[in-house]
Amino acid sequence: MFLKPARNSKQRRKPETWEDLEHGDWWYSSLSAWLHESDPIVFGQYMVSLGQFDIPWPDCRIKAHYSVAPEPGADVIAEWTELPFAIDSVDWVSLPFVLEYSSDPHRILREADRMLRADGHMMIVCNNPWGLHNAIRVLPKMRKRAPWNSRMFTAQRIMDWLSLLNYEVVHFGYFGSGCPWPSTAHKPVKDSFFYSRVPLFSAGFAIIVRKREWPITWSKLKAKKRQRLSSSEIVPVGRHASQRN
Repeated sequence: MFLKPARNSKQRRKPETWEDLEHGDWWYSSLSAWLHESDPIVFGQYMVSLGQFDIPWPDCRIKAHYSVAPEPGADVIAEWTELPFAIDSVDWVSLPFVLEYSSDPHRILREADRMLRADGHMMIVCNNPWGLHNAIRVLPKMRKRAPWNSRMFTAQRIMDWLSLLNYEVVHFGYFGSGCPWPSTAHKPVKDSFFYSRVPLFSAGFAIIVRKREWPITWSKLKAKKRQRLSSSEIVPVGRHASQRN
């Protein structure tokens, strides 16, 4: 796959809820199954979600949860590149189908990193470029529908970006054993046996990372004690030392 620059000036219509995705209910249940299998520990005071996707957390112990989006309907109306939160003020940040619809994904990650506390967590959900369902992109009319109207970033590339920001991968995996192609059926094409053997071709992937910070403690160097020598212990050194003796 040709590696294109992360920044792109083209504007794309991003999905706001699960209903905006083709077979959105199937995407939701597939992510829910993966989260129940991974069973992440979700706790803290504040969680911020970019977008209005309802994440099916199996056990969420967050006291306050806010959604942020440029469109009306979210708890906070703001641009994702200029989030109105203080530095080190959030315990969890979720980015469901955000990076592939952004013109500058690096800036969004830096902005999320700015407001995330040390040892805080970030969850990223994306459409899998290697998924077999993306073959339908060859049809021009399908490129206008989500999730095929997005850009494509591999999980390895996103994890490289996160490693530069000093994040540790806690959970990673592919979800969605099927091809959510448009059809009259309510369920997408499935083949659990094939996808269990080759999960790389699943529909989506999810990454949960932890922010790592190591504080720097300045240590004072101990001054070396000067040894005091008596006159009897001083030994002359030089060409004329023997003559003086």
